[in-house]
Amino acid sequence: MRRPGFTLEQLRSFVAVAEHEHISRAAASLFLTQAAVTQQVRHFEKAVGLQLLERDGRRVRLTPGGRSLAETCRAALRGVEVVHDVAQAMRHLEAGSLHLGASPTCAAYYLPPHLAEFSRRHPGIKLSVVVEPSAELNRLVRLGTLDCALIEGSPDPELMAVEMARDELVLVVHRDHPLAHLKRVTTDDFVRHLYLGRGPQWSAERYARDMLGDAYEKVESMNLGHPEYVRAAAAAGLGFAALSKRSVASDLASGLLKRLPVTPIRRPITVVRRNARGGPAQEAFWELLTGGEISASGKISADGQRRS
Repeated sequence: MRRPGFTLEQLRSFVAVAEHEHISRAAASLFLTQAAVTQQVRHFEKAVGLQLLERDGRRVRLTPGGRSLAETCRAALRGVEVVHDVAQAMRHLEAGSLHLGASPTCAAYYLPPHLAEFSRRHPGIKLSVVVEPSAELNRLVRLGTLDCALIEGSPDPELMAVEMARDELVLVVHRDHPLAHLKRVTTDDFVRHLYLGRGPQWSAERYARDMLGDAYEKVESMNLGHPEYVRAAAAAGLGFAALSKRSVASDLASGLLKRLPVTPIRRPITVVRRNARGGPAQEAFWELLTGGEISASGKISADGQRRS
């Protein structure tokens, strides 16, 4: 973009003179001296290469070129005012946008209460959420495409990270599955049946590997991607799966799914962002996530713990 040869002060002086058609009155409206306003207008005329004013006794009169340019100048000043107004609104969180990311489990069970509370506090902020595996969310936050993200896996070492909660991962099967009736499950038991996984790009697989031990490499697996597809397949009796306890709570309560006698793993739910300070909306949302915890009712408690 080409830089203009005039200043904002020169623009304001010319518009004031054009509106009042009087140097002293224009100067008074701007809280400047007559000499200062006269000099600003002369510099503006020189910058645009046009004579904009003609003297008519004690008054001044716009030339045809001055009349044409005055409207454009008024519009330009209004544009500057709009920039100021928008910036003010953003500072006071009356306008703006927030681009967030969440892994599937976080999007389903950990992010929504915070979104609802933030939207209640700041209804003028436009929210958008991208749901992806944790590794992809780390990448998008690092690039600056996302302001922050809730992930289940390991945070990128270049990012700021705060642990928000712990999610319990359990092994489950349909109530009629052969594994459901065992009081103790060995590697040989696992390898006789199908494991329903997400795929190597999903962070949950690392925790599933820890839970299954040697059986993980030996068992036949079917990768279904999204955890909801895995849950549906397990509920249909296709095989056993490692899923968030929160995602299968109703299935366990109804008896449709049964937990296998394997020690569960508690994995961290972490919020990540870049180290540089962000805009007002990002900082407000970050404080909401890390400065207090939200209960099941959706209310924020005052005793939230900040972890690094």
